[in-house]
Amino acid sequence: MAKYEHNKIKTAWQIFRRIENWPAAFDLRLRRRRPGLRLLRFRDGLNVVCRGGTQDWDVVHELFFAGGYGRAMSFLKGLPGQPLVLDLGGNIGLFSLLAARAHPAAEIFAYEPGPPNHRIFEINRLANATFSERIHLHTEAVGGRTRAAEWFFDDLNPGGSSLFGAGSGTKFAVQIRAFAELINSLAARVQLLKMDIEGAEFELLADTPREVWRRIDAISLELHDDPEKKISRLEFLNRMTDFGFTTEEETVCSYFLHR
Repeated sequence: MAKYEHNKIKTAWQIFRRIENWPAAFDLRLRRRRPGLRLLRFRDGLNVVCRGGTQDWDVVHELFFAGGYGRAMSFLKGLPGQPLVLDLGGNIGLFSLLAARAHPAAEIFAYEPGPPNHRIFEINRLANATFSERIHLHTEAVGGRTRAAEWFFDDLNPGGSSLFGAGSGTKFAVQIRAFAELINSLAARVQLLKMDIEGAEFELLADTPREVWRRIDAISLELHDDPEKKISRLEFLNRMTDFGFTTEEETVCSYFLHR
């Protein structure tokens, strides 16, 4: 899938229109190497804390200005009742905030194992009191098998941190919970699953029985290369088709799978 490109003029207009303290956003965008936390106050009441000197701004742009997860959010908005949403690979919490804003009764269970990302996620959760009680943040990774492992933090691209960065980045000991165990522990169906776990999706596919996938209605998937180089991205999507999902490309860098 091709990477999207920023439209600089459109982005500048959106920053003015949507962010109350717009100079902080321009600072993040233009002074990328400057460290420190920045608070972005969106005019609709959303508060987002980002880290200067990292690619956090690119994640904000992708999700809030470039329409990332657009199909997923439209799907979520149309659901009745109290939909259950899983956010695997929570990073700093932007998907969870979008989901909580999209549906006023959605319950979001987010999983982010890395302490540096988890801390910012928790700040963002608490900075949005309207949503905070509906976002349940867990300090675990989700993979194919339950086990302890090492997680590698990329300080320039925190969203790209993963279980597969041996030899680079700061190492953290983390706990991995099996995806099948997680799904089977839930009392309700998962109506939307977001999965951006930097290659661990391939072990989920390998180790999760077909009947577990049947308990999921829709998936927002950022698909990476298989770290073990066993199957291709196309083969991954074909397996998901076998599980009963229809695949559509999202507006930005991901797929939306639904039944």
